[in-house]
Amino acid sequence: MSFDDEFNEDLDEDLDDPISKTPKTSTPTIQSKTPMVKGTGGGKKMSLFFTSTIGPGEKKQKLIVDDANRIGDIKNTVGNIFGLNPSDFHLSSGGVTMDEGSPLKDYNVYDGDEVLLIPASTAGICQ
Repeated sequence: MSFDDEFNEDLDEDLDDPISKTPKTSTPTIQSKTPMVKGTGGGKKMSLFFTSTIGPGEKKQKLIVDDANRIGDIKNTVGNIFGLNPSDFHLSSGGVTMDEGSPLKDYNVYDGDEVLLIPASTAGICQ
């Protein structure tokens, strides 16, 4: 048997008629990376630039956040975006390390401001 005969045999296979098959009615589930609002929510929306100083090179990402969201919830979202564990970094703005239990509106952060991701080992949170 030559290669051409073998190739032709493959073409002689019975193929299912795709038109006669019934279409699938189930739709695939889509998972969202948008954080659910926990707590009061409904605060003022602002655009912030999150800059990671962790690892090689500086990475920056722009996000729209609700100032009523807790810092811990924002950290979880930012950690997912940068591929970091939220326990490995803190958020800081204007030289102030933000507390995870506080809402963003407790800090002097305004639309267009930069928020830094700093390694947990160098953050200066007083407990």
